[in-house]
Amino acid sequence: MSQQVEPRDRKRGADLLAASLRGHGVRHVMGLTGGAIMETMDALHSCEELELNIFQTEAGAAWAAIGYARATGRVGVCVVTSGPGATNTVTALADAHRDNVPLLMITGQVASSARNTDAFQESNFAEIAAPAVKKVFYLSRADEIVATVDAAFRIAVEGRPGPVLIDFTKDAQQARVAPGQMAAALAPTSFPGSQSRTRAVPDDSIANVARLLSRASRPAIILGYGLVLAKSVEELKELLRLVPCPVVHTLPGKPGLESDHPLNFGMLGMHGFYIANWIVQHSDLLISLGARYDDRVTGNLSTFAPRAARLLHFDIDPGQISKVLPKRKLPVVGDLKDTLPALVRKLAGSQYSFPSWLAEIDCIRDRHPSTYGKKSDVVQAQYVMEVLSDTIEGQEATRNRPVIFTTEVGDHQMWAAQFLKIRDNWFFMSSSGQGAMGSGLPMAIGAQLAYPEALVVCLAGDGSLRMSEAELETITALHLPVKIVLFNNQGYGIVRMWNHLFYGRRETGVIKCHKDWPLMARANGFADSSVRSVCHPQELREALGPALLDGGPHFLEVVTPYEECLPLTPPGKPFEEIILQEARASSRCHAFD
Repeated sequence: MSQQVEPRDRKRGADLLAASLRGHGVRHVMGLTGGAIMETMDALHSCEELELNIFQTEAGAAWAAIGYARATGRVGVCVVTSGPGATNTVTALADAHRDNVPLLMITGQVASSARNTDAFQESNFAEIAAPAVKKVFYLSRADEIVATVDAAFRIAVEGRPGPVLIDFTKDAQQARVAPGQMAAALAPTSFPGSQSRTRAVPDDSIANVARLLSRASRPAIILGYGLVLAKSVEELKELLRLVPCPVVHTLPGKPGLESDHPLNFGMLGMHGFYIANWIVQHSDLLISLGARYDDRVTGNLSTFAPRAARLLHFDIDPGQISKVLPKRKLPVVGDLKDTLPALVRKLAGSQYSFPSWLAEIDCIRDRHPSTYGKKSDVVQAQYVMEVLSDTIEGQEATRNRPVIFTTEVGDHQMWAAQFLKIRDNWFFMSSSGQGAMGSGLPMAIGAQLAYPEALVVCLAGDGSLRMSEAELETITALHLPVKIVLFNNQGYGIVRMWNHLFYGRRETGVIKCHKDWPLMARANGFADSSVRSVCHPQELREALGPALLDGGPHFLEVVTPYEECLPLTPPGKPFEEIILQEARASSRCHAFD
C-alpha cells in the first residue's frame, strides 16, 4: 500500500536557495543527499523548475557539474552533505580551479550552534577547500542567502572562471523566510551564468605584438584552453588567414581548431608529436593563446623554445602570466574574445607569408610522421580513435549532431589527444591540470544532461574507470544515451611504462586483470544488447556503428594490448631527449638540429 506524499512548506532558507538558483538560470543540479543537506535536497526536489540529478558518489556529482559547465560555459551546480560528503569533492574542486571551470559547490554544514564542537559529520570544510576555490562563503543566516548566491555566481564567471564554495549551515537551511525574500531571489540577475567579459584591450601590447610579428620569419601559435573557454575559434581562424603560421595545441586546447586544418600540427608537450615540439623549439616568435606554459608543455624550462625572441602570452589573468618564464614574456592581458579581434584589426591590410618555414616543417614531418606502429592482429587504442572519428563522420544520422568526447586519465587520454579527430561542432574535455582518474565518466553524464540531443562518448581506461564505475548506475537510472568505450589493457598503462623506463621495470600495483567489465555494465542496468566486448580489429567497425546510432546507453569494451605511450619527453628533460617509437631500440632520438 503506497503512502501519500505530503507537500513541502516552501518558506525556509533551503527554498530561498533553490529560488536563487532559479533566478540565475539554473536548470540542472547534481547532488547526493546526507544528514546536513537534507533540507536543501528536499527543497530542490520540490522545485518543479529545477531538475535534481542524483549520483552514486559525491565525487561523481561534482565531476558531472564540471562536465555540464565545460559543455555549456555556464556555472555547474553541485550539492552534497557535510563532513565526508564534502571532502569527497576536493579533487573535483581542485580540478575546476586549475582548469578554469565555473562551478558552484554547495555543501551542508552542521548548525552554527554546533560549530567547532566536533559534531557528527562536522569538518571545517571552508578551510579545507579554501586553497582549491576562488572564494569560500560560510552561510549561516537566511537573510544572507540571496546576496551570497549572487556573489558566488559573479565570482565563478568573472575574469578567470573557477569554483566557489557555499558552506550552508543546517539552521540557515531550516530558518523561516518572508514571502518577499522569495520574490527577490527569483528576480533575473545580471549574472545568469554565462561568462563575463573583460572589455578593456591593451592597445600598447597589441601594437608590440604586431611589431614583433612583422619581424618574425618563423612564428608559431600555442593554442590553449583559454581560447576554447572564450569561444574564440572563429577569431583564431581569422588571425590565421592573415598570419598563416603553424599552430600546436595543449591537451585541453584540442577542440580549439579542427584536426584537418592545414596549419594544425597537433599536440605539443610530454606526449606531444615530434613535429609539434620541433616547431616550438625552432620558432623565433611564440604566441600563446590561453595556454599556461605548464611543465607538461615546457619540459626543461632552461631549454624551452630557445630560438624565440619573445614569448607572447595572451591571458585573462595577469597572475598566470607571471608564473612561468616571466622575463621572456610580452603579456597581453584580457579576454581573448576582445584581444584577438583587436590584433586582427591591427594587422588588417598587412601581408604575412612564411613559405620557407612551412616547407621546412613539412620536410621534418615527413622524416618523423605523427603516426604509430600499426599491428593487424590486435586492437590498438590509436586505431580505435581513428575508426571512432571516421565512423561518426561517416554516419548521416550523426553528421549534424553535436559530438562531445570526454576522457578518463591515462594512456588512452594521450592517444585520444593525438589521434582523435575534431570537427566543427565536436568538443573534447579531459581533466588536464589535475589529471584526475574517475573524472571522464561523470563528466560525460553532465555533458549529456546539458545537451540531450548530443552524441556523448566517454573514452575510458580500465584503470581509470575503477575510480568512477559506480556512476554507470547513474547513466541507466537517468536513462541517458551515453556511449562508453573502455580500453582494457589490464591496468595503469602510463604508470607501468614509467616503472619500466625509470624504475628498473619494477611494477607497483599497475596490473589489473580480475574484473569482468561487461558483467559490471550489466549489473548496473545496461541491457545485454547494449554491452559488447571487441578483441579483434575486424569486429570494431561493426560494433561501433550500431552503438553510436542507438538512442540508449552502450558499453563497448575494447581489449587492447599494453603498449608504451609514445612519444614521451621524460619529466624535467629537454625535448632533445624525446623518446620516439621509431627510435625505441636506441631509447632516444637526438634530431633537434
